[in-house]
Amino acid sequence: MGNGTAVVRSVAAGSEVHLLCVTRGGAGWNGLPPGRRPEELPGIRAGELDRAAAVLGLASVELWDYPDGRVPACDQHEITRRIREAVARLDPELVLGWGPDGGYGHPDHIAVGACTDAALAGSGREHYHLALDRPEANALEAWVRRFDPETTMRFFPVDGPDLVYEPTPDELKTVRRAVECHESQLSPMYRALVEDSATFFWLARNSYVRAGASSAAGC
Repeated sequence: MGNGTAVVRSVAAGSEVHLLCVTRGGAGWNGLPPGRRPEELPGIRAGELDRAAAVLGLASVELWDYPDGRVPACDQHEITRRIREAVARLDPELVLGWGPDGGYGHPDHIAVGACTDAALAGSGREHYHLALDRPEANALEAWVRRFDPETTMRFFPVDGPDLVYEPTPDELKTVRRAVECHESQLSPMYRALVEDSATFFWLARNSYVRAGASSAAGC
């Protein structure tokens, strides 16, 4: 959800965009889609991701089978090696990955980001971390607290991101269509966010900091 505009714009410019995801999201069951069972969730989410990838125009999606929610307990050296091998195989001009904040403190994201940093260390490849600048963080935090005043979700804003992809109206429509493919993740709060154009703009506005150049405030 956090890279949609960057993907859409890169594809429109003629670039191939590849996605690597280390889990299938099997621990995130929240009762959606109706009529399905928790044990079906990895397959459900894989199908949703395929549909979203088609909307965005991704060239490929690679899914690994590390346990959702338990990536930090897995072999970090193995994950780093596999990421390094995947990058060597795909030979990208630019790598976008999680930073030390994991977007909102998600432990899997933090672990994968650290493994990506290690995999790319010394490679000379252009590498950026997904980030939120202060306007994005303020807008999204206000939205979350509107639905859950006691939320423990935290955002870690950065000052002066190195890259910002601000969606055009057409890009916003495409990103919304892609997000709507992820029905299993669209709780009432996220469904309302997708339908609120003013706030959804901030979710679709993608900011990045160069890896190693700066860090999120409060990390």
